[in-house]
Amino acid sequence: MFRTIRFHLLSPIGVLILFSVVLAVTIWLLGPLLAIGDVRPFDKPTNRLITIAGLAAITIIAVLVILLRRRSQDRQMTNGIASNAASPSAEADDGAVAAELSDMRKRMTEALGFLRKSKLGGRFGSRYLYQLPWYIIIGPPGAGKTTAIVNSGLQFPLAERMGKSAIGGVGGTRNCDWWFTNEAVLLDTAGRYTTQDSNRDADAKAWTGFLDMLKKHRRRQPINGAMVAISLSDLSLLNDQERRAHSQAIRSRLLELRERLGVRFPVYILFTKADLIAGFQEFFDNLGSDEREQVWGFTLPYDKDAQATDKPLASFNSEFDALLSQLANRSLERMQAETDYQRRSLIAGFPAQIASLRGVAESFLGDIFHGSRFEDNQFLRGVYFTSGTQEGTPIDRLMMGMARTFGIGRQAIGTGRGQGRSYFLTRLMNSVIFREAGLVSSNDAVERRYRWVKRGAIAASILALFGATAVWTNSFVGNLALISGASAQVDEFRKLASAIPGNSIADADLPSIIPALNLLRDLPGNPAASDPEPPIELTFGLYQGDAIGTESAQTYRGALNSMMLPRLIFRLEEQLQTNINNPEFLFEALKVYQMLGLQGPMDADTVRQWMQIDWAIAFKGQDEVQQELLDHLNELVNQPMRKIGLNGPLVEQIQLLLAETPVAERVYRSIVKAPAAAALEPFRLTDVGGPAVSRVMLRPSGKPLSAGVEGVYTRNGFYTYFLPSIDTISDRVQFENLVLGPHAEDLTPETTARLGKDILALYENDYVARYDELLADVDIIPMENLGQATQVTNILSGPTSPIRNVLEAVSKETKLTGLPGADAVAGSAISAVTDLARGEAISKLDAGGQQIVEALSLVVPTNVQEEAPGRFVEDRFSTLHALVARADGAQSELDKIIQRMADVFGELNRLALGQGSGAAVAAQGSGAVADLQAAITLLPNPLQRWASQIVTASSGAAVGGARADINAKWQGQVLPFCTRAIDGRYPFNRQGKADVALQDFGRLFAPNGLIDRFFNDNMLQFVDTTSNPWRLKRVNGVDIGISDAVIAQFQKASEIRDSFFVAPGLPSFTFDVTPVALDPNVEQVVVEIEGQPVTYAHGPPEVTPLTWPGQNSGRTRVAFSPARTDVENAIQRDGPWSWFRLLDTAELRRTNVSDRNRVVFNLGGRIAIFQLRAGSALNPFTSSAITSFKCPSSL
Repeated sequence: MFRTIRFHLLSPIGVLILFSVVLAVTIWLLGPLLAIGDVRPFDKPTNRLITIAGLAAITIIAVLVILLRRRSQDRQMTNGIASNAASPSAEADDGAVAAELSDMRKRMTEALGFLRKSKLGGRFGSRYLYQLPWYIIIGPPGAGKTTAIVNSGLQFPLAERMGKSAIGGVGGTRNCDWWFTNEAVLLDTAGRYTTQDSNRDADAKAWTGFLDMLKKHRRRQPINGAMVAISLSDLSLLNDQERRAHSQAIRSRLLELRERLGVRFPVYILFTKADLIAGFQEFFDNLGSDEREQVWGFTLPYDKDAQATDKPLASFNSEFDALLSQLANRSLERMQAETDYQRRSLIAGFPAQIASLRGVAESFLGDIFHGSRFEDNQFLRGVYFTSGTQEGTPIDRLMMGMARTFGIGRQAIGTGRGQGRSYFLTRLMNSVIFREAGLVSSNDAVERRYRWVKRGAIAASILALFGATAVWTNSFVGNLALISGASAQVDEFRKLASAIPGNSIADADLPSIIPALNLLRDLPGNPAASDPEPPIELTFGLYQGDAIGTESAQTYRGALNSMMLPRLIFRLEEQLQTNINNPEFLFEALKVYQMLGLQGPMDADTVRQWMQIDWAIAFKGQDEVQQELLDHLNELVNQPMRKIGLNGPLVEQIQLLLAETPVAERVYRSIVKAPAAAALEPFRLTDVGGPAVSRVMLRPSGKPLSAGVEGVYTRNGFYTYFLPSIDTISDRVQFENLVLGPHAEDLTPETTARLGKDILALYENDYVARYDELLADVDIIPMENLGQATQVTNILSGPTSPIRNVLEAVSKETKLTGLPGADAVAGSAISAVTDLARGEAISKLDAGGQQIVEALSLVVPTNVQEEAPGRFVEDRFSTLHALVARADGAQSELDKIIQRMADVFGELNRLALGQGSGAAVAAQGSGAVADLQAAITLLPNPLQRWASQIVTASSGAAVGGARADINAKWQGQVLPFCTRAIDGRYPFNRQGKADVALQDFGRLFAPNGLIDRFFNDNMLQFVDTTSNPWRLKRVNGVDIGISDAVIAQFQKASEIRDSFFVAPGLPSFTFDVTPVALDPNVEQVVVEIEGQPVTYAHGPPEVTPLTWPGQNSGRTRVAFSPARTDVENAIQRDGPWSWFRLLDTAELRRTNVSDRNRVVFNLGGRIAIFQLRAGSALNPFTSSAITSFKCPSSL
């Protein structure tokens, strides 16, 4: 009884009803305590009854939905069964089979219709078909599955309705028999499903399709268990290979059941046809009806943890021994009662016959249930022996063993014809298997959902029952804490307020009052709090914040008026006094000052905007302070403020100063500085310049490209804001008169009209200035190298050229004489005003159009085209308009310039790809760069400036490319040889041991030698050789960038060439030597220069012409005679530079003539003096070029 009640209470319907009852009781008992603000919806019993009735209706509807859903599930399942039964098999190919199937379909439909209307076992009403436990029976063909069911003693409700044949199943023996009992549904599968040995593919598909149908209609627990029927005759007669094939087939089917259905179910092994074991009928012949219903076999031990074991047959032998022990005990009694000696012998041998099955059964079951780490273990629940009917010849396993061993023949053991009674089936089904329907696990996904739904419903009921007490207790305690906290905050506020001056305020220290104001603002229930909604845990009818909040709000408002407002006014007085010479500032400040002093109409947005700007400057970087002040200011201006007396003399002084400012200027500033003007979309280069504008343009001032022109100075701002604002001049002047007081100027229609024109003139001047300033502050980015120049010119000359985009956008923004859009009033502003003067067209305009035309009428005389609003702006930018204009689809002048830029890009791109000479381009200027340069003078700014920057940068990039080209040639063609030829060698290194070969010297320095030819071919055009020292020349405004030190080396190479070479080839020059003086102690001196002697012996001096190098190259000497033994008498040097080496040992003295030198030879104190005269003014003997020349490592 208790299990039944518990089952129904925990069912979905039971949980739903229980929850509804608990909720209804809660509403009735605790509903009056629930409050939402000041409203108590469940205070009246009528309201509670209505709510409970609604809850009951909802519960009934939910129960009906569940029942209807169950009925639908049941109908779907029974229809699926009928469909499966009615599906013809592959063998249904003749009329007889078709007729049989037709009759079967009819019987199936009738049977299921009856089942849907029947009460299948439930004590509390009908149970639907899918609510009964379902068991599947598998086994090889002929295993006795159907016989076991028929003789099980179960009640089949269809038998009474449809006759005895209906008990045979209504699903057709070809596939599956569906046995409907009062306790369960038994699915008797065809034996071929188990063995799948007739048509493997067809049987496998039919088997898996059958399992899928089960899972579809019983998602949570498709089956409650599986019975495996195995005939003992098969175990006895089949050989090992055949038994193993049967066991493997059964194991595969069980695994498929486990994996396909997703549940872990108990498996019951039924060894059928036990009556075929010799002695069975004789042994159990005396059993009565009740005794035959008992269970013969054993149920394995079970606990929840044992389901996961990998040794399900661990207790098989012990249980089998117990079974044999019972048989042994019974055999003595049966033998004594039996008088027939032959039957007595069979009874005596029956336990042995059963014992002989142990090994076969254990091996067979082991093949089915052996553990594997790759497969799920099966849940073996029990092993049982049954007999449905006694037919066939008994098998004597002992005699079979002896026959095989000794070769003797088998003896017949009776006819095997019994009385057709069932043994050991009824209680096995009812008391063992059906009672364990709950052992099956549920489908994990479905069970998880059901489990959580059930837990949730139970938890919700418990929470609803016991949570209310906790909620109200918590609310009560929380409200006590709320009151205590509010009291503490008030005390804290008093401490803070006592330290702040409250009456006579002489400072603008706003941050000092923030903590005190925050305390009052955050008091519970204060509407000014950041979170006015009370915490939900403090409500439920007990919230005290509303009562506290009324007092909190009043106290907070008083603090704002006494602490914050005076300081704001004091701050404004400071600003007015310190900006006395700034009329524009004074007007706005005085306006806010009067608003806070309640001497003018309050505009909360204006006050808020002014204070935000002031605080952003005064408290820069203190975002939290600014936000706190803004929050308190919002509360101050949104409530009645206390009137505070203003500084009258200061106000009058400022009014007098402001009255001196022209009205037009004041009104104009109020128009363009208004918040509505600031909200207009500005004109930004980043918006109009295209996606690449930031890659090619910059602002020299440092401003970002996104900082453009204010929205009021755009075409849209002109028409949608400025012109309509002119129509409000009268209102604006009246507002300003309130600020200026008695010093305001009275307006007349004439002054109003004049005022409109003056405001327009101020606007147009500023409009022009804004775009002039913007365009003057935009340059092309510097181009550091050829690659960047190529990229920038490519973007500037491309389809989305930022130059074109910017200039066309500015041109559009500066055309103001025509109304914008397709719905222009009459085609232009002037025609609109003209129509208005004639009384035409005004009725056709919308409100916005009428306002624009009325504004135009204030500033435009009728039929005066030249004075159209915006004409001044348009005229100032007429050059730009002409530049971008395209007449009849032809190219504009701007398009032509951009095409020239595209040509420059093409030239630079060829250089970048190595298809042109950078030196040639740099020296001569490319045609594209030259063409663009020629067109610059005719262009207006800023295009002229931008084009000039492109020309300069392109030339510089070409020059940079030229330098790299020249350097590559130098390092590849000249430097290696130059380094090998002269480094460390004489005369370039005076201490060098080795001499420079004259042939190498000539190859390097001769006219048209390596250095001379390289310089003439690559550098001459960049170097000014007419100056001394040589210097670089600027080409197209830039220089090539080669250092002065490098240029100096090429100048030295030129000097070496001119000094040492008369003609191309080897170095050669002429000179003459003349004796000047000889030591008296020396009779004769001989100077021999490479085979050319010069002799002097105190006679008249003679001029000796010489050539270097000499014919006998390689030796030069000077010798004094007569020779002395105590001093050096001669000096000799060898090598192609021996003469220069000899001169290094002498003293070389300069004279007043550049081509003449004195040479003094001193040997041991004896002196000989000669005069050298070079054959040219470029004296090779005194030139420093040869000693200081170095091969430049790079240019």
